[in-house]
Amino acid sequence: MAYLAGMGVHRFLSPGWVDAAMALRDELASTAPDPIHTARVNLVVTGTPFGSGEFRASIDTEAGGPLPVPGELDDPDATVILDYESALAAFVTDDPDIVAHGFLTGALRVDGDLALVLILFGEGMTDAQAVFARHAQTRMRAITILGEN
Repeated sequence: MAYLAGMGVHRFLSPGWVDAAMALRDELASTAPDPIHTARVNLVVTGTPFGSGEFRASIDTEAGGPLPVPGELDDPDATVILDYESALAAFVTDDPDIVAHGFLTGALRVDGDLALVLILFGEGMTDAQAVFARHAQTRMRAITILGEN
């Protein structure tokens, strides 16, 4: 696992991880390709081992690209509610089996525009967006302690 200077390696969604992920987001923002569709999506991660056990974030493709930031948007197109394991699989380890299992069991659900969420998270991405997503995920994996999550 690569150590990124100044970012450290942390447990997924811990305060240190969020700080490192925001630094990474700032670094990658200028290289993010333009979105196919405008999307405003809130994320609610349940069962986190930190704080209240819930982490809230948002993605606004017009205001900063496809990477999430802490906090919620007013009037989102959709809200994605997912458990900690599904969030780790979706944003860091790229494990589609865990994501699919979460969706099938209700540990991952979407309130709102499901089609837009599917586009945002991979269906119909351009080649440039897919390359950016893989690069961002690789970089997020490099700041994440795996195995203790």
